[in-house]
Amino acid sequence: MKDRLSIYKESMESLPLHRFLGLKVEELGEGDSRVSIPINSNTLNVAGKLHGGVTYTVSDVAAFLALSSLLEPGEFAVTIDYQCSIYRGTGSGPVTFHARVARRAHRLAFMNVEVLGPGGELLAEARVTKAITRRQAPEIYR
Repeated sequence: MKDRLSIYKESMESLPLHRFLGLKVEELGEGDSRVSIPINSNTLNVAGKLHGGVTYTVSDVAAFLALSSLLEPGEFAVTIDYQCSIYRGTGSGPVTFHARVARRAHRLAFMNVEVLGPGGELLAEARVTKAITRRQAPEIYR
C-alpha cells in the first residue's frame, strides 16, 4: 500500500493543470517540499517572463505539499489567505518553489514559500495560510 505522501505526490503531478505546467514534485518531507516547473510558452506572460498566476498556483501547491506530511488521517487543508511579493522576473528555468511549514496550529497552518530561479536567485516569496478541516480528503488524494 502506498503511503500518504506518495499518493499526494502522484495526485498533484497527475492533475491536468499541473501536467500542462510541467509541475514536478522534487522533494517531499516533514513540513517541507520542493516543486519545480519548466519555463516555456505555458508558463510565460506576454513580456516573456514567468506569469504571476503561475507563481501563485505553484506556490499554493508547494505549500499544501509541505503541510500534507503534518496532516492527520481525516484532515484536509484549504487556502484561506495568500500573499506574494515578486522581486524579479525570469524567462529561463527551471523555477523551484521551496515551501516550509512555519507553524501548524489546531485549525490553521502557515507556510512560507521561496520561488527560486535556475541559478538559485530569489524571484519571489509567498506566505500561505490554510484552514485545516476535519473532512475526508477528495477522492484523488486517497
